[in-house]
Amino acid sequence: MVVAVAGALALLSFTVGVLLVQLKFLPKIVLNSADVIGFAALCWMVFVVGVMVGSQKEVWHKAFQEGWRLLLLPVGTLLLSALTAGLVGKFLGMPITVGAAIGSACGWYSLSGVAVAKVWGAEIGLVAFAVNFLRELLAFCLIPLLAKFSRLAAIALCGATAADTTLPVIAKSTDPKGALVGLISGGLITALVPLVIAFLSWLAN
Repeated sequence: MVVAVAGALALLSFTVGVLLVQLKFLPKIVLNSADVIGFAALCWMVFVVGVMVGSQKEVWHKAFQEGWRLLLLPVGTLLLSALTAGLVGKFLGMPITVGAAIGSACGWYSLSGVAVAKVWGAEIGLVAFAVNFLRELLAFCLIPLLAKFSRLAAIALCGATAADTTLPVIAKSTDPKGALVGLISGGLITALVPLVIAFLSWLAN
């Protein structure tokens, strides 16, 4: 219940931020330092999760007992995201490689918008940004619900963001092991995303 409220508050905060900018209520100094403030807040949240996970020594032991099976979640998440988006993109009239590139970003909207735009143009880049940004927002709202049924499903929904922005919500909705798995999964996806997008752009040419 607490996490659900937190997710709703996060979405509300985002909406208020958009409105304040559009209505020009925020001074320029706040706008110019927004990236720095956001990065500092993110670092603090991830630090708190790190303290929580680090204090649970048995969690590390149990997680690494999984061995190579830890790779199944990030690789499966990446492949399924790319395949699903590719098929949806094909249905909407896009080349399957374009849809797959958009989906393979797995919520990493800042990279996907730029990387996709360089290959397929600004319009497709904007679509990539919007799709992956929406995935992150949905993750914030749905993690508490999904975690009740499947910890892995909640982590998979987060994609690359499981290693940073959505990690605190994963930790709150699951347990220290869930936070550690999310960190590993998100980190591996983050490392693979640029390679997958580059590969798909090569296929498209």
